[in-house]
Amino acid sequence: MKIAVQFSNPFVLIFLIGTIVSFILNHFLEFIDYKARCKNGGKLPEEIKDIPAAVETFDTEKLSKICQYENAKYFQFIPSSLCSLVLDLLLILFGFYPFIFNIIRNWVCGSADIMPATIGKSFLCFFLFTILSGLPNELLAIPFSLYREFHTEKKFGFSNMTIKLLITDTIKNIIISLIFSALLTFVASLFFIKCPESWWIILTAVLIAFTFIMQIIYPKFIAPLFNKFEPLPEGEVKDKINEILNKTGFSNGGLFVMDASKRSGHSNAYFSGFGKTKRIVLYDTLMKSLTPDELAAVLGHELGHYKLHHIIKRLFVLIPLEFVLFFALYKLAQMPALYNGFGFTAIPASSIGSAQFIGLYLAVLIYGAVSEIISPLVNHFSRKDEFAADAYAAKVCGTGENLISGLIKLNSENLSELLPPKLYVFWNFSHPTLIERIAALRKKEAPTS
Repeated sequence: MKIAVQFSNPFVLIFLIGTIVSFILNHFLEFIDYKARCKNGGKLPEEIKDIPAAVETFDTEKLSKICQYENAKYFQFIPSSLCSLVLDLLLILFGFYPFIFNIIRNWVCGSADIMPATIGKSFLCFFLFTILSGLPNELLAIPFSLYREFHTEKKFGFSNMTIKLLITDTIKNIIISLIFSALLTFVASLFFIKCPESWWIILTAVLIAFTFIMQIIYPKFIAPLFNKFEPLPEGEVKDKINEILNKTGFSNGGLFVMDASKRSGHSNAYFSGFGKTKRIVLYDTLMKSLTPDELAAVLGHELGHYKLHHIIKRLFVLIPLEFVLFFALYKLAQMPALYNGFGFTAIPASSIGSAQFIGLYLAVLIYGAVSEIISPLVNHFSRKDEFAADAYAAKVCGTGENLISGLIKLNSENLSELLPPKLYVFWNFSHPTLIERIAALRKKEAPTS
C-alpha cells in the first residue's frame, strides 16, 4: 500500500511548523547563551564579588572550567538536535508511522481484518506500535549519549560510569519500562474498546492514580535496583538535619544516603513518597561537598516546598489540566483528517473507535512539536516557588548565609553557568540563577530602615 502524507493537511502543517520553529528557537537561545559566555564567562559577576566564599570558589581556573564544560555541552547539542530534527521530519515525510502500523495490523489481525476488534488484538497492536515507533529516536540517541557520558562527563570529572554498569542499567530500565508500558497500554486498550466515548475521563484518572502509586513504589522497590540506600549515620550532619525536621514538624520514613558517586559526581538531594513512605535522600557526593550547616540549609529548602504546599498547589492546577488535555486529545482522536493527514488511510472513519491509540499518539506528537511555547510560563512559576523555598530555608535556619555558601559550592561542583542571558533564563530555567538566589536571600536579611 502506498503511503501518502498530506502536506496541506492542517495537522501535518502544525507539526512541521512547530517542529522547525522549536528547533530554530532553541538554537537561537543556545547561541545567545554561548555568545554571552564568551563575553562574560571568565569574569566573576559583580553581584558576588563581596562574598568571600564566592571569590575563593570561583577563581580563574574554575570560571574557565565552567565555560569549557558549558561549551562542550553546546557543541554536542548542535549535531544532536540537528540529527533529531532530520529524523523527526523524515519519519513523518516518508510515512514511517503508518508503515509500521500496517505491518503490525496485518500480523496481528490478518489481512481479513481492517482493524483490531478485540481487546487482546488492540492491546498487542498498541503495545507493539508504541515500542517500534519510538525505536528510531532511541537508537539515534545512543551514540550521543555514549559520547556525553564517556567523553564529556569523564573529561570534566563527573562520570564514574563503566560499560558493565551501563549495560546492567540499560537492561533494568528496558525491563521496567516494558512492564509498565504493557500495563498502561492494556488498560488503555480496554477502555478504548469498552468505553469509546468516555475513555479520556477514565484514562486520565488511571494515570493520575498511577503517578501517586509510583511515588510509593519507586523509592521502595525500583530505586534500590539501581542504587544502595544506607541510613544516614549518627553524627553532626544527622543532628543538624533532625533539628530542622523538628522545627518544621516534618515526619518522614527515614534519612538515607545514596551511592550516587558510582555513576556521577553531580550532587543533589530529594524527597520521595507520601505519608510514612516519605524518604529524604542525600547523594553521597552532596555529603562530601557541604558542611553540616550547609546540608541542613539545602534540606530546609526542600522542606520549604512541602511546608509551603507547592506540590499540593501544583496538583490542584495540573489535575484539572490533565482532564482538559485528555479531552482535547480525545476530540482530536475522533477526527478522520488527523489519520488521513499522516498517511493512516487504512483506518476508515467507521473503525476509528478501535484505533484511537493511533489518534492519541499523533495528537501527542503534535503537542510535543508546539509545547515549547508554554515552557516559559511553567518555568516562571517554578522559579517563583524556588525563591519561596529559599526564603523558608533562611527563616527556619535563622540565617540565609549557610544556604548561600551551600549554593555557591553546589554551583561550583556542578559547573553551572553563572551569568546566562535573561532571555535564556526566562525560557529555559526552572530554577533561578545563583546570582538571583543570592540577591533574593541577601535582600531578605537586609535590615529595614
